[in-house]
Parts: sequence; C-alpha cells; structure tokens
Amino acid sequence: MCRGWGLRVRIWLLAGLLLGLVLPARAGLDVAVVVSQRGGAHAAFAQAFSRAAAGLGHRVLDAGTPAEGLDDVALARADLVVASGDAALSAALRLNPRPTLAAMIGQARFDALRMAHPDRPLSAFTLDQPAERQFRLLKAVLPDARRAGVLLGPERGDRVDLERAAAASGLDLFVRVIGDEAELIRGLEAVLRDSDSLIAVPDAMLSSPSAARSILLTSYRFQKPIVAFSRAYVDAGALAAIFTTPEQVAADLIAWLRLQKDESVQLPPPRGPASFDIAVNRQVARALGLSVADDAELLRLIATGDQP
Repeated sequence: MCRGWGLRVRIWLLAGLLLGLVLPARAGLDVAVVVSQRGGAHAAFAQAFSRAAAGLGHRVLDAGTPAEGLDDVALARADLVVASGDAALSAALRLNPRPTLAAMIGQARFDALRMAHPDRPLSAFTLDQPAERQFRLLKAVLPDARRAGVLLGPERGDRVDLERAAAASGLDLFVRVIGDEAELIRGLEAVLRDSDSLIAVPDAMLSSPSAARSILLTSYRFQKPIVAFSRAYVDAGALAAIFTTPEQVAADLIAWLRLQKDESVQLPPPRGPASFDIAVNRQVARALGLSVADDAELLRLIATGDQP
C-alpha cells in the first residue's frame, strides 16, 4: 500500500511539473490606456506607448475614450491605467480605483484633479518644462538678453521658481500678474516695455487661441522675441520654444515602466518631462535681426547650461 501511495505522489508531482511547462507563468502587467481623443497628439502618444509596453511583455488594453465610453472590464482588470490628457484622466478617475498614471497633461490641471480625488493612487508625467530649461533656451537664442518678462494669470503659483531660474541664467525677471483676459494687452505692454524678451508659460487663461494671438501681435509690434512652450506657438510667430513630443512622453513612461516588477505597480511622484525638443522660427529671427545657432548647438547649451 505504501508503495502504491508513493507511486501516486510521484505521478502527481510529474503531472504538476509538466503542467507548469505547458502553461506559461503570468508575466507583465495589464495596462489599460484611455485617450482623450483618437487623433492628434494623444493618438501619437498611445501608439508609441502601446508598442513599447507590449515589447516589454505587458498586455496593453484599449480602454476607450470619453466620447466613446470607457471599457469597464478593461479598467477593472488593469494593474495600471494610463490616461492621456485632461478628459481621459477625468473620465478614468470617475470609473475606476486602479493605480492611474496621467500623461499629456499640464501640471496645473493635474493638480486640480488630484485635489478632487485625494484618495486615489494617482501620479503623472506632466508636460510642463522646468523653468530652468526655458531660460536656458532664452539665453541660447538671445545671448545678450539681460531682462526677461513673464505675464501670469491668477492661478499660476510658480513665480518664485521662475525668478530663481531666471537668476540662474543671469537674467533679471519682470513679472506681471493679470486677473482676467480683459487686462491682457495693458499687462503685456507693461512687461514688454520693461524687458528685452518674453517668456510665454502654459497658463490656462493666457493659452487660449485669442490670448495667444494677442500676445504674438503685441510682441511683434514691440519687436520683442517670445520664447514659448510648444511648436505651434513657434509656427504662429514665436522665436523659439522648448517642449516634449508625444513620443518622448511615451519614452519617459516606458523608462519608468521598465523598473516595475510583474503584478506590482509603485507609482512615481509626479514629475515633468525628462526628454525634450526645441523649435526655432528662423524667419522671425531674420525679421528681428537675430543670428541664432543651429538646433544641435542650442540643445547642447540647454543640456549643459553653458553660455554661448
């Protein structure tokens, strides 16, 4: 009887070993991706992120858009939810309690949503560039600049950071805060009269199409260059901008994801972009009589903090 029992035990152990060889162990995370819209920058981010995450062995689940409706099953199954943009994050937070990582979103809007959902496991890779980078770009394209101007709306709370970053680049800073868009032109003219350049920041009130148009036209009238935060701003008439592309945002998230262990997500603290790119409007530079270094040299100066 003992001999028969021992034989059965060995058979069970062998069967278990073979089953383990036949059925692959679960590896990687289930990552649900919610995008604010199917096209444009959010689509570019989602495609780049999904390809790279799948290449790491994670299962990427399309969890929909706010307009289409979100996939409750995908959200409930996910180890991690990645939300691209303001609308996607808002929708995801309403429907699921899973660890959520926001991308393609500004710092101010992320902070507002985090305050509205204080108990959720939530973090973000925001689009806002460190102030030091923007001022380094300013000095790279305008080596003789001495005094920069910044216009802020009532919600911007980073004046101290801006002043510290300007000082680190050897610049004085003139800041004007306005209460609403009706004060825009008067405040902007005050800044431009007292500065040799303008730093445009991604302030919600001042980033509307009408406000941006007024800023560009008034700065052109004063013949003062603008250093901004998006390629679109440069295409519209700013001298230069520093920004992070959707593909670079995806690469930053993937670099973090590589450090995550299977079935365990440890969200990082909210952070700005590690990767960045620049754009220069050479036509505007010529119109202002400026000689600007090539992009490769500008990127080197920004990365090192060297002066031209």
